[in-house]
Amino acid sequence: MKKVIILLSCIFLTGCNTSAKNEVANSNNIESSAVSEEETESISEGELDYDLSIMTPDMVYATVYQLMVDPKTYIGKSFKITGNYYTSYSKEKDIYYHFCMIKDAAACCAQGIEILWADEKMNRHENCPEEDARVTIEGVFETYEEGPNTYGRLKDARIVQE
Repeated sequence: MKKVIILLSCIFLTGCNTSAKNEVANSNNIESSAVSEEETESISEGELDYDLSIMTPDMVYATVYQLMVDPKTYIGKSFKITGNYYTSYSKEKDIYYHFCMIKDAAACCAQGIEILWADEKMNRHENCPEEDARVTIEGVFETYEEGPNTYGRLKDARIVQE
């Protein structure tokens, strides 16, 4: 009897993981080609590729995870995200890094998305939200190189009033 329960549990867990991945891919109509800068600039206001602010916590976490695993797929796509705002300062580079942290449904795990504000003053840490403030942000995803590493962030980000 124990073997049957363990086997059913394994099948159930595998089925959940597969369906979540398929749901992310299907609900967001993921394309495998990158978008050029010209196409990025032509995204009109109000038109979003991914609105994470209306997704369930599990779907948000799965989408952000996929974004971190396969960032090239999302280059040039517009996002709307809701999470907690944080900053980090690098003394070496004299740069502020801005982040929106998104927690999963159980609030045990979090994924962070770096933000590059459209307002240059905010990039210098002026007029930014309070630390740990709940924010909704829109921006366009890009990748950039820093040393040997590749990072992803939302560029031209702005806070959206709901």
